[in-house]
Amino acid sequence: MRDNLLFSDAQARTNPTSTGTISTNVHDLEQNSGAVELITDDMIQGYLNVILTAVAFTSGGGEGITLELRMDDAAALATAKDGVSAGYVVVAAKEVPLERIVAGAKFSIPFIEPVGKRYIGAWLKATSTTYTGSITVDAWIDNEPITGNETIQKVAS
Repeated sequence: MRDNLLFSDAQARTNPTSTGTISTNVHDLEQNSGAVELITDDMIQGYLNVILTAVAFTSGGGEGITLELRMDDAAALATAKDGVSAGYVVVAAKEVPLERIVAGAKFSIPFIEPVGKRYIGAWLKATSTTYTGSITVDAWIDNEPITGNETIQKVAS
């Protein structure tokens, strides 16, 4: 699979609800510059990496947020979920508790999907009640996870 598929680059999610919203970028895995099929129906694996770059909530959201990696045969990634032939599939998910929703928080969610669908993107939603405010995220797929201390330079002594 192609690595480093960017979904969100400082994407602000305003007033997140329990329905949620899709990332700025949704990738079509069946198309390249020559309109040749790439990896649909192949196994995909890696990490959904997410960094909360800014958090500005004023109220609501008593239970946190849910981060998802979705695949679907429709670009909206929001058709009815049935998990079989039609509808979106949640390839990876992580529920983030309220106390971990802070600017700078980093999450790596491993995933493996035996049979991919055409479109892939990142989804963010409030776990239950709607938030008032915004959360800004960077989200991408990579072959490796990010770490909590990624910015610390480690030097051999």
